[in-house]
Amino acid sequence: MKGPGAWMAEKVLAGGPQGPDGRERCGQLSGALGIGANLLLAAGKLAAGWLSGSLAIAADAANNLTDAASSVVTLAGFRVAGHKADKEHPFGHGRAEYIAGLIVSLLILLVGLELGRSSVQRIFHPSAVALSGWTAGVLAASVLVKLGMWRFNAALGRALQSQTLAATAADALADSAATAAVLAGTALGQAAGRPVDGWLGLAVAAFILWSGFRAARDTLDPLLGRPAAPELAEEITQVVLEQAEIEGIHDLVVHEYGPGHLFATVHAEVPADLPLLTAHAAADRAERALARRLGVQAVIHIDPQGGDQGG
Repeated sequence: MKGPGAWMAEKVLAGGPQGPDGRERCGQLSGALGIGANLLLAAGKLAAGWLSGSLAIAADAANNLTDAASSVVTLAGFRVAGHKADKEHPFGHGRAEYIAGLIVSLLILLVGLELGRSSVQRIFHPSAVALSGWTAGVLAASVLVKLGMWRFNAALGRALQSQTLAATAADALADSAATAAVLAGTALGQAAGRPVDGWLGLAVAAFILWSGFRAARDTLDPLLGRPAAPELAEEITQVVLEQAEIEGIHDLVVHEYGPGHLFATVHAEVPADLPLLTAHAAADRAERALARRLGVQAVIHIDPQGGDQGG
């Protein structure tokens, strides 16, 4: 049985996520949903934290406020990434999505560090926490909402191959686990008469920091540059070698300028005595096939083999 998050993702994807327009639409919907849901959760948790005197609950509310800010960044990132290539940016604006994901990751890390600092202070200076039925209900509802957001963003992230949405999904899952830990720990601490609020806040901080670290790592890799995935390299090789005149390839390099913005250069090995026009025509056919089937804009260098012209 599908949850609400997965069901919503299916409805959104049914509209067609392929292409820049569909990608931007999905990203903006995710951002708008994140802003609205996180602001509501933050308001509820701030009230619950104030009424209960719990630092962990108040910190969880601050985390939701940061998530709302992150959703603003996500929305802006997808809007910029959807802009067409222009004179100043001939390869498009797709990497703006990665930059948005990195900013989201840094915001997550900052919240984790600040929460960790506050939690250590609370450990050394504990105070009483009162968990009411209303406060418990707010936290339980937050867990369910965040689980739905995780399923929604994870499904969109897989379909769009978006590191930004994957980071947003990972953050939502970590938030749900952290809030569940705060709820369970606060209830147990109150029942046992133990001041555990500071320790719970520290556990939440650890969840947030780990989530931020993973998200930052996943968004930095494409920004810094990474080799082509083995599966993509194999697909490119197979498409090029479909041309009978091309006997092999080497020096394949793939440049990624954002999701769906792939550019490649490759050396195609042809017999040294093959007529130039024939070799050029084979390279042209391979380039068109790569663009049509894999979405890769390629430049193929003809490399004669078996003669004095070999490169």
